[in-house]
Amino acid sequence: MSIYAYALLVPIASPLVLPVGMERNTELVYSSGVAAIVEPEISLEALQATDERLLQAVLTHDRVILELFQQTPLLPLRFGSGFNSVETLLKHLEKHQEQYLDTLTQLRDKVEYTLKATLCNLPDESDTIDARGKAYLLAKKQRYQTQQAFQAQQSEQWELLNQLILKTYSNVICETRQPDVRQIHFLAQRNNSTVSTQQFSLWQVQSSHWQLALSEPLPPYHFIKNTII
Repeated sequence: MSIYAYALLVPIASPLVLPVGMERNTELVYSSGVAAIVEPEISLEALQATDERLLQAVLTHDRVILELFQQTPLLPLRFGSGFNSVETLLKHLEKHQEQYLDTLTQLRDKVEYTLKATLCNLPDESDTIDARGKAYLLAKKQRYQTQQAFQAQQSEQWELLNQLILKTYSNVICETRQPDVRQIHFLAQRNNSTVSTQQFSLWQVQSSHWQLALSEPLPPYHFIKNTII
């Protein structure tokens, strides 16, 4: 059995509503200026025994972090972060306390947003071409040229979208996980409500060949150094 760790945070005066974890209530473990949200007596091996159990564990991990993040700034930990005992955890927190406090200070007023951009497809009208012979070939050629122009406009719109975001936000990470789906992660002020209103509307208007979707405010998953646990 392990002490399963979800997140790190700076202890606050007001009490936290600690979420239910994978099997029982979560707990706070304090070490000087840093605290960890943990769940005791968790078998990391058992969490991965089946695909169904693993999926449920991952979903619970994310839910616990999100519920806590709505109450206080925190550093989310990777799924599967565990320690053999409370003593081992405390020693780790004491050893890396300066690093964790520095990161928490830098990110305390920040939230992460993920902008998902999905390529729109030009409607395929090949089957509706009512022509034969040379007229058919000409129609096919025009269709091909239209497709090429459409894709060129998509590329231009993607570059402009990146420029618009970089003009406003200094911490930006772009990802392409699928050929037709791209993601832009960026840090914003925690109480910046304009991200989901004026700015998003502007981005969608200038990105007519893309379908955009903006996430809710998230913990800074993509902006934490790999040295965090």
